[in-house]
Amino acid sequence: MKIAFFSRNRNFCEPLLEELARYHQLRVWQHDPNEPVNQASINNLLNWCDLAYLEWIQPPNIEISRFQGLDKPLVMFCHGIDVMNHNFVDWRHISGLIIQDALYPRLDMLRTTWHIQNPGLKLPPLPKTLIQSIGVDTQFFQPKTGKPGYHIILHASQVRATKRVYTAIQQFYDLIRVSDKPWKMTVVGEWHNEYDYDQRREYLEACDELLGILNFPKGRLTIIDKNFEREEWRQFLQTGDIYWCTSWRESFGSSMAEAAASGLLPIVNSYLGADKIYPDANLCKTPGEFVDVTRVWGMLDDEHKINLGREARANILRFDSKKAAEKIRLFLEERKESYRK
Repeated sequence: MKIAFFSRNRNFCEPLLEELARYHQLRVWQHDPNEPVNQASINNLLNWCDLAYLEWIQPPNIEISRFQGLDKPLVMFCHGIDVMNHNFVDWRHISGLIIQDALYPRLDMLRTTWHIQNPGLKLPPLPKTLIQSIGVDTQFFQPKTGKPGYHIILHASQVRATKRVYTAIQQFYDLIRVSDKPWKMTVVGEWHNEYDYDQRREYLEACDELLGILNFPKGRLTIIDKNFEREEWRQFLQTGDIYWCTSWRESFGSSMAEAAASGLLPIVNSYLGADKIYPDANLCKTPGEFVDVTRVWGMLDDEHKINLGREARANILRFDSKKAAEKIRLFLEERKESYRK
């Protein structure tokens, strides 16, 4: 089968691209973000392929869903915030949808409530759907070694309101006030780069102001204003013990899953869909619960802490990226086989 792969963001697709290339002819649409979308390159790929894979509900994939006369299956993958664009897709032309486990409840909620803002209008039904997260490379990220410590890691690729870094800083301040353990926290992610800076500026300034107000003791809170390369990130996770996710929205949360695969304990805000990935014991409804759960963990003996890390890895092994890629490939093959039959 000839598969055309359309995406403007290929940060999460390498395992799938490798899987598809092993079994099928694969061509990946090349987009220069500094140039207008090349319509001819899109048409050429669509004419060549037997199936088009549209990763992310965003341009040009939304536009492709509206093309008339395409006599081939289109399969769309919904990653995260792009779920907010679901109503722009012409689902009548889409043969299959793949959506991540933790994201499906949000899609269901958005579609259920859509008629409230759009009285008298109806959304077309969704196509055949595979609920499947992108997964984590559980071979690359291995359990940490050494004695447990008191290091909390939080990662935000781009520090913005969704990640609630401001709240995490407040939580950490409360933690070190109520616990006598030598806690330290590292926040990893780009703060002051140019990406969406105008939209993030007010939030970033508030975080900077908070740091000045709280005035942490030296060595307790570290800000790393960048994203690590993959190998560097794997090594850094070996220094951690707990991973805090304070976000109010995630789809799969790759960094968190990589931390869990490395044997860190994920403590997760109970955002909509979080329970599809993590057990109730890992979920917190309030900032105070984060502090309580972390403080109690700090009082456990080392063997108990290590066992909790093993349980975290065992849970995330369900979402191995290679197995996820295989399931997606089989879904694409099934969608092609059943197209208009």
